[in-house]
Amino acid sequence: MMGAGRSRACALVVGLHGIGDPLMSTLMLDYVLRLQERGTDLDILLVTEEPGPTHLEPALAERLRKARITWRPLRYDVKGAQFPQRIRNIARLACWSWRYTRGYEERTAVGFLSMAGAYAALVRPFGFRRLVLVNFEPHSRYMREMGLWSERSLKHRVVRWSEGLELRRADAVVAPSTAVMELVRTLRPDVELHLQGVTVDVRANARDEAAGADVRRRLGLEGRTVLLYIGKFGGIYYSEEAYVRFMNAACQAGPGVRHLIITHPEHADRLRRSPGWDGVEERASLLGPMAPEALRPYLSAADLGVIAVPPTPSQRFRSPVKTALYWAAGVPILIPEGVSDDWWIARDEGVGIVVRDLPGMDPAELRAGLDRLRGGPVSALRARCVEVAMRLRDTGHMVDLLDRLVHRAGRAARP
Repeated sequence: MMGAGRSRACALVVGLHGIGDPLMSTLMLDYVLRLQERGTDLDILLVTEEPGPTHLEPALAERLRKARITWRPLRYDVKGAQFPQRIRNIARLACWSWRYTRGYEERTAVGFLSMAGAYAALVRPFGFRRLVLVNFEPHSRYMREMGLWSERSLKHRVVRWSEGLELRRADAVVAPSTAVMELVRTLRPDVELHLQGVTVDVRANARDEAAGADVRRRLGLEGRTVLLYIGKFGGIYYSEEAYVRFMNAACQAGPGVRHLIITHPEHADRLRRSPGWDGVEERASLLGPMAPEALRPYLSAADLGVIAVPPTPSQRFRSPVKTALYWAAGVPILIPEGVSDDWWIARDEGVGIVVRDLPGMDPAELRAGLDRLRGGPVSALRARCVEVAMRLRDTGHMVDLLDRLVHRAGRAARP
Protein backbone atom coordinates (compact mmCIF):
# COMPACT_ATOMS: atom_id res chain seq x y z
CA MET A 1 0.00 0.00 0.00
CA MET A 2 2.99 2.24 -0.47
CA GLY A 3 2.21 5.75 -1.54
CA ALA A 4 -1.56 5.27 -1.28
CA GLY A 5 -3.68 8.41 -1.01
CA ARG A 6 -2.04 11.63 0.20
CA SER A 7 -4.85 12.28 2.68
CA ARG A 8 -4.02 9.15 4.63
CA ALA A 9 -1.63 8.55 7.51
CA CYS A 10 1.14 6.01 7.93
CA ALA A 11 3.35 4.81 10.74
CA LEU A 12 6.66 3.01 10.91
CA VAL A 13 6.83 0.67 13.94
CA VAL A 14 10.30 -0.64 14.79
CA GLY A 15 11.05 -3.50 17.19
CA LEU A 16 14.41 -5.22 17.53
CA HIS A 17 13.03 -8.57 18.63
CA GLY A 18 11.83 -11.22 16.20
CA ILE A 19 8.16 -11.13 15.29
CA GLY A 20 7.64 -14.41 17.15
CA ASP A 21 9.49 -13.29 20.28
CA PRO A 22 7.07 -12.82 23.22
CA LEU A 23 8.27 -9.21 23.58
CA MET A 24 6.90 -8.58 20.09
CA SER A 25 4.10 -11.11 19.65
CA THR A 26 2.33 -10.41 22.95
CA LEU A 27 3.27 -6.75 23.23
CA MET A 28 3.99 -4.38 20.32
CA LEU A 29 2.63 -6.63 17.57
CA ASP A 30 -0.51 -7.20 19.61
CA TYR A 31 -0.83 -3.45 20.24
CA VAL A 32 -0.72 -2.45 16.58
CA LEU A 33 -3.00 -5.28 15.48
CA ARG A 34 -5.60 -4.22 18.05
CA LEU A 35 -5.20 -0.60 17.03
CA GLN A 36 -5.81 -1.38 13.37
CA GLU A 37 -8.66 -3.77 14.04
CA ARG A 38 -10.52 -1.03 15.88
CA GLY A 39 -10.86 0.71 12.54
CA THR A 40 -8.41 3.42 11.46
CA ASP A 41 -7.34 5.30 8.35
CA LEU A 42 -3.74 4.25 8.93
CA ASP A 43 -1.18 2.10 7.12
CA ILE A 44 1.68 0.58 9.12
CA LEU A 45 5.14 -0.59 8.13
CA LEU A 46 6.29 -3.02 10.85
CA VAL A 47 10.02 -3.78 10.94
CA THR A 48 11.68 -6.37 13.19
CA GLU A 49 15.16 -7.83 13.47
CA GLU A 50 15.10 -11.57 12.91
CA PRO A 51 17.86 -13.85 14.23
CA GLY A 52 16.86 -16.78 12.02
CA PRO A 53 14.64 -17.78 9.11
CA THR A 54 11.55 -15.63 8.81
CA HIS A 55 8.21 -17.30 8.34
CA LEU A 56 4.71 -16.15 9.14
CA GLU A 57 1.91 -18.55 9.95
CA PRO A 58 -0.80 -18.15 7.30
CA ALA A 59 -3.35 -16.97 9.87
CA LEU A 60 -1.03 -14.22 11.13
CA ALA A 61 -0.08 -13.21 7.59
CA GLU A 62 -3.75 -12.83 6.70
CA ARG A 63 -4.47 -10.90 9.89
CA LEU A 64 -1.62 -8.49 9.10
CA ARG A 65 -2.89 -8.04 5.56
CA LYS A 66 -6.41 -7.23 6.69
CA ALA A 67 -5.04 -4.81 9.28
CA ARG A 68 -3.01 -2.99 6.59
CA ILE A 69 0.29 -3.84 8.27
CA THR A 70 3.26 -4.47 5.96
CA TRP A 71 5.94 -6.55 7.69
CA ARG A 72 9.59 -6.28 6.66
CA PRO A 73 12.23 -8.36 8.49
CA LEU A 74 15.82 -7.23 8.95
CA ARG A 75 18.39 -10.01 9.23
CA TYR A 76 20.44 -10.06 12.41
CA ASP A 77 22.88 -12.79 13.46
CA VAL A 78 23.25 -12.61 17.25
CA LYS A 79 26.64 -14.35 16.99
CA GLY A 80 27.96 -12.04 14.30
CA ALA A 81 29.70 -8.69 14.54
CA GLN A 82 27.11 -6.33 15.98
CA PHE A 83 28.07 -2.87 14.77
CA PRO A 84 28.41 -3.71 11.03
CA GLN A 85 25.02 -5.43 11.16
CA ARG A 86 23.46 -2.48 12.98
CA ILE A 87 24.80 0.00 10.44
CA ARG A 88 23.56 -2.16 7.55
CA ASN A 89 20.11 -2.53 9.09
CA ILE A 90 19.76 1.17 9.83
CA ALA A 91 20.62 1.92 6.19
CA ARG A 92 18.02 -0.58 4.98
CA LEU A 93 15.45 0.80 7.38
CA ALA A 94 16.10 4.33 6.14
CA CYS A 95 15.60 3.21 2.54
CA TRP A 96 12.40 1.33 3.32
CA SER A 97 11.09 4.23 5.39
CA TRP A 98 11.68 6.80 2.67
CA ARG A 99 9.99 4.63 0.05
CA TYR A 100 7.04 3.76 2.27
CA THR A 101 6.21 7.27 3.47
CA ARG A 102 5.96 8.93 0.06
CA GLY A 103 2.45 10.19 -0.61
CA TYR A 104 1.27 10.22 3.01
CA GLU A 105 0.27 13.47 4.66
CA GLU A 106 0.77 12.27 8.26
CA ARG A 107 3.86 10.16 9.06
CA THR A 108 4.88 8.85 12.47
CA ALA A 109 7.85 6.73 13.52
CA VAL A 110 7.44 4.51 16.59
CA GLY A 111 10.29 2.80 18.44
CA PHE A 112 9.44 -0.03 20.86
CA LEU A 113 12.03 -0.22 23.66
CA SER A 114 15.19 1.82 23.70
CA MET A 115 17.32 0.20 21.01
CA ALA A 116 14.48 0.26 18.50
CA GLY A 117 13.82 3.85 19.54
CA ALA A 118 17.36 4.67 18.45
CA TYR A 119 16.70 3.12 15.03
CA ALA A 120 13.49 5.13 14.69
CA ALA A 121 15.27 8.33 15.76
CA LEU A 122 18.02 7.82 13.18
CA VAL A 123 15.55 7.36 10.30
CA ARG A 124 13.18 10.12 11.34
CA PRO A 125 14.64 12.54 8.74
CA PHE A 126 13.47 10.11 6.02
CA GLY A 127 9.94 11.44 5.85
CA PHE A 128 8.63 11.31 9.41
CA ARG A 129 7.07 14.31 11.11
CA ARG A 130 6.63 12.72 14.53
CA LEU A 131 8.63 10.28 16.71
CA VAL A 132 7.00 8.27 19.50
CA LEU A 133 9.06 6.18 21.93
CA VAL A 134 7.15 3.33 23.57
CA ASN A 135 8.54 1.82 26.78
CA PHE A 136 11.71 3.89 26.74
CA GLU A 137 14.26 2.69 29.33
CA PRO A 138 17.92 3.67 29.91
CA HIS A 139 19.30 0.26 28.93
CA SER A 140 22.90 1.43 29.14
CA ARG A 141 22.51 1.93 32.90
CA TYR A 142 21.31 -1.64 33.45
CA MET A 143 24.25 -3.10 31.59
CA ARG A 144 26.79 -0.94 33.40
CA GLU A 145 25.41 -1.61 36.87
CA MET A 146 25.27 -5.37 36.33
CA GLY A 147 28.92 -5.34 35.27
CA LEU A 148 28.12 -6.43 31.72
CA TRP A 149 29.50 -3.26 30.13
CA SER A 150 32.22 -1.00 31.47
CA GLU A 151 31.76 2.77 31.61
CA ARG A 152 34.32 3.24 28.82
CA SER A 153 33.31 0.33 26.62
CA LEU A 154 32.26 1.11 23.05
CA LYS A 155 28.87 -0.58 23.55
CA HIS A 156 28.09 1.52 26.60
CA ARG A 157 29.13 4.78 24.96
CA VAL A 158 27.22 4.08 21.74
CA VAL A 159 24.01 3.01 23.49
CA ARG A 160 24.16 5.92 25.95
CA TRP A 161 24.62 8.31 23.01
CA SER A 162 21.72 6.72 21.11
CA GLU A 163 19.44 7.02 24.16
CA GLY A 164 20.22 10.73 24.31
CA LEU A 165 19.61 11.10 20.59
CA GLU A 166 16.19 9.49 20.64
CA LEU A 167 15.08 11.61 23.59
CA ARG A 168 16.23 14.77 21.81
CA ARG A 169 14.31 13.83 18.67
CA ALA A 170 11.19 12.44 20.35
CA ASP A 171 7.84 14.20 20.25
CA ALA A 172 6.19 11.81 22.71
CA VAL A 173 7.49 9.26 25.20
CA VAL A 174 5.60 6.42 26.86
CA ALA A 175 7.44 5.84 30.15
CA PRO A 176 7.05 2.44 31.84
CA SER A 177 7.67 3.76 35.37
CA THR A 178 7.61 6.97 37.39
CA ALA A 179 11.42 6.87 37.55
CA VAL A 180 11.56 7.04 33.74
CA MET A 181 9.06 9.92 33.85
CA GLU A 182 11.37 11.82 36.21
CA LEU A 183 14.44 11.07 34.07
CA VAL A 184 12.76 12.21 30.85
CA ARG A 185 11.41 15.39 32.49
CA THR A 186 14.97 16.22 33.54
CA LEU A 187 16.43 15.65 30.07
CA ARG A 188 13.47 16.82 27.90
CA PRO A 189 11.03 18.91 29.95
CA ASP A 190 9.17 19.95 26.79
CA VAL A 191 8.39 16.46 25.46
CA GLU A 192 4.89 14.96 25.55
CA LEU A 193 5.10 12.37 28.30
CA HIS A 194 2.80 9.53 29.37
CA LEU A 195 3.10 6.92 32.14
CA GLN A 196 2.12 3.38 31.17
CA GLY A 197 3.68 0.18 32.49
CA VAL A 198 4.12 -2.76 30.13
CA THR A 199 0.70 -4.25 29.43
CA VAL A 200 -0.80 -7.66 28.69
CA ASP A 201 -4.24 -8.89 27.71
CA VAL A 202 -5.62 -9.34 31.23
CA ARG A 203 -8.73 -11.26 30.18
CA ALA A 204 -6.74 -13.68 28.02
CA ASN A 205 -4.49 -14.47 30.99
CA ALA A 206 -7.29 -14.82 33.54
CA ARG A 207 -7.01 -17.58 36.11
CA ASP A 208 -8.30 -20.99 35.05
CA GLU A 209 -8.92 -22.86 38.30
CA ALA A 210 -9.49 -26.24 36.65
CA ALA A 211 -6.32 -26.02 34.56
CA GLY A 212 -4.33 -24.85 37.59
CA ALA A 213 -5.62 -27.75 39.67
CA ASP A 214 -4.61 -30.16 36.92
CA VAL A 215 -1.06 -28.76 36.89
CA ARG A 216 -0.87 -29.13 40.66
CA ARG A 217 -1.98 -32.79 40.44
CA ARG A 218 0.50 -33.59 37.66
CA LEU A 219 3.43 -32.00 39.48
CA GLY A 220 2.53 -33.16 42.97
CA LEU A 221 1.85 -29.63 44.23
CA GLU A 222 -1.57 -30.14 45.80
CA GLY A 223 -1.85 -28.47 49.18
CA ARG A 224 1.48 -26.64 48.67
CA THR A 225 2.41 -22.97 48.48
CA VAL A 226 3.69 -22.65 44.90
CA LEU A 227 6.24 -19.95 44.05
CA LEU A 228 6.35 -19.52 40.29
CA TYR A 229 9.13 -17.94 38.23
CA ILE A 230 8.94 -17.60 34.45
CA GLY A 231 11.94 -16.31 32.53
CA LYS A 232 15.68 -15.97 32.23
CA PHE A 233 18.60 -15.79 34.65
CA GLY A 234 21.80 -13.76 34.49
CA GLY A 235 22.41 -10.45 32.76
CA ILE A 236 19.91 -7.98 34.21
CA TYR A 237 18.27 -10.77 36.25
CA TYR A 238 19.52 -12.73 39.23
CA SER A 239 22.05 -15.43 38.40
CA GLU A 240 21.17 -19.08 38.79
CA GLU A 241 23.36 -19.35 41.90
CA ALA A 242 21.67 -16.35 43.49
CA TYR A 243 18.24 -17.78 42.73
CA VAL A 244 19.11 -21.11 44.34
CA ARG A 245 20.13 -19.21 47.48
CA PHE A 246 16.71 -17.57 47.41
CA MET A 247 15.03 -20.95 46.90
CA ASN A 248 16.73 -22.30 50.02
CA ALA A 249 15.65 -19.27 52.06
CA ALA A 250 12.08 -19.60 50.81
CA CYS A 251 11.94 -23.29 51.70
CA GLN A 252 12.93 -22.40 55.24
CA ALA A 253 9.79 -20.24 55.49
CA GLY A 254 7.63 -23.36 55.73
CA PRO A 255 7.50 -27.06 54.82
CA GLY A 256 4.78 -26.46 52.26
CA VAL A 257 6.79 -24.12 50.01
CA ARG A 258 7.47 -25.44 46.51
CA HIS A 259 9.18 -23.83 43.52
CA LEU A 260 7.91 -24.00 39.94
CA ILE A 261 10.34 -22.58 37.36
CA ILE A 262 9.75 -22.22 33.62
CA THR A 263 13.01 -21.38 31.85
CA HIS A 264 15.39 -22.36 29.06
CA PRO A 265 17.35 -25.65 29.31
CA GLU A 266 20.71 -23.91 29.72
CA HIS A 267 19.38 -22.03 32.76
CA ALA A 268 17.87 -25.22 34.20
CA ASP A 269 21.24 -26.95 33.87
CA ARG A 270 22.99 -24.11 35.70
CA LEU A 271 20.39 -24.18 38.46
CA ARG A 272 21.04 -27.91 38.97
CA ARG A 273 24.80 -27.27 39.15
CA SER A 274 24.52 -24.37 41.60
CA PRO A 275 25.66 -24.73 45.23
CA GLY A 276 22.72 -25.58 47.45
CA TRP A 277 20.61 -27.21 44.74
CA ASP A 278 20.60 -30.53 46.61
CA GLY A 279 18.76 -28.75 49.44
CA VAL A 280 15.85 -27.71 47.20
CA GLU A 281 15.84 -30.35 44.47
CA GLU A 282 12.96 -32.30 46.00
CA ARG A 283 10.92 -29.14 46.34
CA ALA A 284 11.39 -27.79 42.82
CA SER A 285 9.86 -28.47 39.41
CA LEU A 286 11.77 -27.26 36.34
CA LEU A 287 9.95 -26.93 33.03
CA GLY A 288 11.20 -25.83 29.63
CA PRO A 289 10.12 -22.69 27.77
CA MET A 290 6.67 -22.60 26.23
CA ALA A 291 4.57 -20.34 24.05
CA PRO A 292 2.92 -17.43 25.89
CA GLU A 293 -0.54 -18.87 25.27
CA ALA A 294 0.51 -22.11 27.04
CA LEU A 295 1.44 -20.35 30.30
CA ARG A 296 -2.07 -19.84 31.63
CA PRO A 297 -2.43 -23.22 33.43
CA TYR A 298 0.90 -22.70 35.21
CA LEU A 299 0.03 -19.15 36.21
CA SER A 300 -3.26 -20.56 37.49
CA ALA A 301 -1.38 -23.10 39.63
CA ALA A 302 0.70 -20.45 41.41
CA ASP A 303 0.23 -18.83 44.80
CA LEU A 304 3.04 -16.29 44.43
CA GLY A 305 4.84 -14.96 41.34
CA VAL A 306 8.55 -14.16 41.71
CA ILE A 307 10.15 -11.08 40.13
CA ALA A 308 13.79 -12.16 39.92
CA VAL A 309 15.30 -8.73 39.30
CA PRO A 310 18.10 -7.53 41.61
CA PRO A 311 17.37 -4.13 43.19
CA THR A 312 20.23 -2.15 41.67
CA PRO A 313 19.56 1.60 41.34
CA SER A 314 18.53 1.55 37.67
CA GLN A 315 16.00 -1.26 38.13
CA ARG A 316 13.52 1.38 39.23
CA PHE A 317 13.23 2.21 35.51
CA ARG A 318 11.90 -1.28 34.71
CA SER A 319 8.37 -2.53 34.13
CA PRO A 320 8.51 -6.36 34.17
CA VAL A 321 5.91 -7.97 31.93
CA LYS A 322 5.79 -10.90 34.37
CA THR A 323 4.19 -8.69 37.00
CA ALA A 324 1.25 -8.01 34.70
CA LEU A 325 0.94 -11.72 33.86
CA TYR A 326 0.93 -12.73 37.52
CA TRP A 327 -1.65 -10.14 38.54
CA ALA A 328 -3.86 -10.95 35.56
CA ALA A 329 -4.03 -14.54 36.81
CA GLY A 330 -4.86 -13.36 40.33
CA VAL A 331 -1.36 -14.13 41.61
CA PRO A 332 0.35 -11.73 44.05
CA ILE A 333 4.05 -11.08 43.51
CA LEU A 334 7.25 -11.42 45.52
CA ILE A 335 9.51 -8.51 44.57
CA PRO A 336 12.64 -6.76 45.86
CA GLU A 337 12.21 -3.22 47.12
CA GLY A 338 13.15 -0.62 44.50
CA VAL A 339 12.28 -2.64 41.38
CA SER A 340 10.01 -0.75 38.96
CA ASP A 341 6.87 0.86 40.35
CA ASP A 342 5.68 -2.65 41.04
CA TRP A 343 7.26 -2.93 44.47
CA TRP A 344 5.32 -0.04 45.97
CA ILE A 345 2.14 -0.98 44.07
CA ALA A 346 2.44 -4.47 45.59
CA ARG A 347 2.86 -2.95 49.04
CA ASP A 348 0.22 -0.22 48.83
CA GLU A 349 -2.43 -2.24 47.00
CA GLY A 350 -1.91 -5.43 48.99
CA VAL A 351 -1.03 -7.50 45.91
CA GLY A 352 2.40 -8.77 46.84
CA ILE A 353 5.25 -9.21 49.28
CA VAL A 354 8.20 -6.81 49.25
CA VAL A 355 11.65 -7.86 50.52
CA ARG A 356 15.01 -6.12 50.39
CA ASP A 357 16.68 -8.79 48.28
CA LEU A 358 15.77 -12.32 47.22
CA PRO A 359 19.01 -14.26 47.87
CA GLY A 360 19.52 -12.59 51.26
CA MET A 361 15.86 -12.81 52.27
CA ASP A 362 15.07 -13.71 55.86
CA PRO A 363 12.65 -16.66 55.74
CA ALA A 364 10.60 -14.85 58.37
CA GLU A 365 9.95 -12.05 55.84
CA LEU A 366 8.30 -14.46 53.45
CA ARG A 367 6.39 -16.21 56.22
CA ALA A 368 5.03 -12.90 57.53
CA GLY A 369 4.17 -11.73 54.03
CA LEU A 370 2.23 -14.91 53.28
CA ASP A 371 0.37 -14.53 56.57
CA ARG A 372 -0.63 -10.97 55.59
CA LEU A 373 -1.87 -12.04 52.18
CA ARG A 374 -3.83 -14.90 53.75
CA GLY A 375 -5.43 -12.60 56.30
CA GLY A 376 -8.62 -12.49 54.21
CA PRO A 377 -10.42 -14.74 51.75
CA VAL A 378 -8.20 -15.95 48.91
CA SER A 379 -10.97 -14.97 46.48
CA ALA A 380 -10.67 -11.35 47.63
CA LEU A 381 -6.88 -11.45 47.13
CA ARG A 382 -7.26 -12.87 43.62
CA ALA A 383 -9.88 -10.26 42.73
CA ARG A 384 -7.64 -7.47 44.05
CA CYS A 385 -4.75 -8.63 41.86
CA VAL A 386 -6.97 -8.74 38.77
CA GLU A 387 -8.42 -5.29 39.54
CA VAL A 388 -4.91 -3.81 39.77
CA ALA A 389 -3.93 -5.55 36.52
CA MET A 390 -6.99 -4.17 34.72
CA ARG A 391 -6.53 -0.68 36.08
CA LEU A 392 -2.78 -0.37 35.49
CA ARG A 393 -1.51 -3.03 33.10
CA ASP A 394 -4.18 -4.04 30.59
CA THR A 395 -3.34 -3.80 26.90
CA GLY A 396 -6.46 -1.75 26.25
CA HIS A 397 -4.76 1.21 27.96
CA MET A 398 -1.72 0.96 25.67
CA VAL A 399 -3.88 0.73 22.54
CA ASP A 400 -5.87 3.77 23.65
CA LEU A 401 -2.62 5.65 24.14
CA LEU A 402 -1.21 4.62 20.75
CA ASP A 403 -4.47 5.66 19.13
CA ARG A 404 -3.95 9.18 20.47
CA LEU A 405 -0.20 9.38 19.86
CA VAL A 406 0.21 7.72 16.48
CA HIS A 407 -2.92 8.30 14.51
CA ARG A 408 -3.13 12.05 14.09
CA ALA A 409 -4.91 12.01 10.71
CA GLY A 410 -8.65 11.67 10.18
CA ARG A 411 -10.08 8.48 11.65
CA ALA A 412 -12.49 6.07 10.13
CA ALA A 413 -15.84 6.18 11.86
CA ARG A 414 -16.12 3.95 14.89
CA PRO A 415 -19.08 1.60 15.05
